[in-house]
Amino acid sequence: MQNLTGLVVKGYEMRELIGVGGFAAVYRAHQAAVDREVAIKVILPKYADDPEFVRRFEAEAQLIARLEHIHIVPLFDYWREPSNAYLVMRWLRGGNLYSVLKQDGPWDVPATVRLAEQLASALNVAHQNGVIHQDVTPSNVLLDDQRNALLTDFGIAKALLKESEDTGSRYGSPAYMSPA
Repeated sequence: MQNLTGLVVKGYEMRELIGVGGFAAVYRAHQAAVDREVAIKVILPKYADDPEFVRRFEAEAQLIARLEHIHIVPLFDYWREPSNAYLVMRWLRGGNLYSVLKQDGPWDVPATVRLAEQLASALNVAHQNGVIHQDVTPSNVLLDDQRNALLTDFGIAKALLKESEDTGSRYGSPAYMSPA
């Protein structure tokens, strides 16, 4: 995948490549129309063109966009085009929990309890809306400037299915998965 830094895509100026994972690249971008910084997740072409991904993308993006909670990173915009799919989200300057823990070490008990309460509240709202996150990891917990936790990366989230429709497939990061 080419580096999009410096390009303008649908009104978003790609300012900095933040990271690349196995599924997507994430950019810090500027949305000129409302003068705000955003994060844009660009799904890698091999996934963006997968027929199963194409079939599910819009419905799943709409589902995630409807999850409104103070501790869930809001999805502002999304679109798909040949070889690419984009998710535009709130930009958070505090980094992710994994990086912060790696740099600063463990948090004290009150800060840890606050983080757990914030994440539990976010997951509760997701579950009430029929969404299972399936990949709650320190890397998927973003922090704002006051170290409030916001859950992100609902990209592999699964809408709750009737038992008869469930394929039994499991997704997520093996080190953080609950036992079957």
